[in-house]
Amino acid sequence: MAITTLDGALAGMQPPRPLIKAITPTLVAGRPQSLWYLGGSPGVGLTPSTTTSGGVALSSSSALVAGQIPHYDPPGGSNSYLARFTGTATQAGLLLLCDRLLHCDYTTTSSGAISVTTTTAQTINTTTLPARDSNGATAGVGVLAALEIAAAVGSGTATPSISYTGTVNGSGQTGSMVFTYVASSALGAFYPFTLAAGDTGVASIQTLTLGVSMSSGNVALVLYRILAALELPGPLVPNAIDALTSGMPQLFNGTVPFLVFIPNTTTASYITGTYTETQG
Repeated sequence: MAITTLDGALAGMQPPRPLIKAITPTLVAGRPQSLWYLGGSPGVGLTPSTTTSGGVALSSSSALVAGQIPHYDPPGGSNSYLARFTGTATQAGLLLLCDRLLHCDYTTTSSGAISVTTTTAQTINTTTLPARDSNGATAGVGVLAALEIAAAVGSGTATPSISYTGTVNGSGQTGSMVFTYVASSALGAFYPFTLAAGDTGVASIQTLTLGVSMSSGNVALVLYRILAALELPGPLVPNAIDALTSGMPQLFNGTVPFLVFIPNTTTASYITGTYTETQG
């Protein structure tokens, strides 16, 4: 069933989850920063390393994924929705609430691993997405791709790009950096890839090409969907969205919520807030 009234949303409210993160790496104004690897509440995220090529499709249905904001699937026949999302930071910026659908490993001994020193195309061939795109399916509608710095990288000025299968244009599409890659990027730097004209999302990634060696460090590819965006207008000025102002996006079974912060300045930041669901 679906929640269709405010009374239904109020009746299904779940306890709020605290959000507390201290962003210690050096930030770049306007560049997204993943909070996945930082301690706090929730704790440090699962390291994206595995011996399986194609990455790992993430789900919280059987157990919470380390690092995710807690989400528990509702009882059979019910749905989950975002009810309220609040936050404040020590600088202005934009706080994104995202669903982490899949991430690819970087361990150098793994099959299908990403090497930060290889300059030619590296085969990725991501596994099937979990059924959590904008339509609750595996087609990738509304799904974005990003290169995430999993351990601080070296001085090489890479020019990362991906070959991917789009939801509209099909296979063989190219995604390049939305924000220029910066050498010696810190842990958590989050570089989204562009979509080809007309595409509405990424169904899978076939290859990653760095172009120039990053020299050292580790990176991961992440497929994710933005659930909500919270404007933080000034230092320590709180803001909130609720079931009405957020559009009450559905949180499909298995959702793995995490945070990405887009700062206004390079200042290290503290972020606090709450995350609340409603079910019914």
